[in-house]
Amino acid sequence: MSLRKLAKSKAWPKLAAILLLAGTLGGCFQPMYGQSTLFGAGAKLRDELRQVEILEISGRLGQEIRNDLIFELTGGQGNPVGAPYKLAMTITSSSQTPLVDVASGRATSEIVVLDVTYRVLDVANDRIVLSEKATARISLDRSQQRFAASRAVRDAQNRAAKLVAEQIRSRLASYFLTRT
Repeated sequence: MSLRKLAKSKAWPKLAAILLLAGTLGGCFQPMYGQSTLFGAGAKLRDELRQVEILEISGRLGQEIRNDLIFELTGGQGNPVGAPYKLAMTITSSSQTPLVDVASGRATSEIVVLDVTYRVLDVANDRIVLSEKATARISLDRSQQRFAASRAVRDAQNRAAKLVAEQIRSRLASYFLTRT
């Protein structure tokens, strides 16, 4: 459509209103983790997330979640000891086999289920400020080879641990921004 036809058509006021609305709302976007010059939330949020100590968790899967979470919160700087907040987790892991081959009686797929209940303790006030649950469900194809099947389960557990760590980081970021 040429510019002359657009100026004469009835769509001109609608287009102008849409452009005006898009221009005014474009300034409302603020990235959660980026540098913020308006309110200073980006750097402040990063500093707050680095002030959470992740307590020890038993087992291989617990250690995997803990390592992923420490990296998510500190960016690889390590677990802060003596931080004002402590995060404790309880892990429940299981697997489900929804599909079974009728001829062989073996499972052809599996779902690794990971449920993590976590609590954030404010050390100064000795009270729990956040209590939530994060879950992950990862599906995988089962192989008839033993090592391949066990390795696929382990990889699925690692992916589930990474997913849960990202969920916990997002919820902690939301808490530190809003305190709710």
